[in-house]
Amino acid sequence: MAQVLRRRGRIQMKLDSREREALASILDQLTPRVAGTLSAGRRAYDDPTLQAEYDRWVRPEVEHGREADIDVVRSGLSSGEDTLPLTEAQALCWLRAFNHLRAAAGEILGIDADGWEEQTDAATRARPEFGILIALGWIQEELVAALES
Repeated sequence: MAQVLRRRGRIQMKLDSREREALASILDQLTPRVAGTLSAGRRAYDDPTLQAEYDRWVRPEVEHGREADIDVVRSGLSSGEDTLPLTEAQALCWLRAFNHLRAAAGEILGIDADGWEEQTDAATRARPEFGILIALGWIQEELVAALES
């Protein structure tokens, strides 16, 4: 099972080959949907003029940052190593990338509010995206604990 440790001031992500393959598959499956999670009907401003300015000046930077975070994860997974040493900056990239992926999985499941864990039915729990939400959330918790230690 995946482990996140902090040793000698560095964060270590321990993933075996199956876990790396599973995470790479999740990246391949959900990355195309990630862009849609920010633009899918969600607006920064109600005013169309302000929203247009946001879309022109801010959205490209947000999208670039999101892509960069996912690229950091993809690079780590493709290294073929069971132990991935991460700087704090890289660990934060992993956290953000997993957050983007979880948002995409949540969108597929129709989750749009807190408290979804208690309100999901058996059919939703049986879907692969639900497992993705749980697995990525668990790794995020481990990363946060390592960052705080």
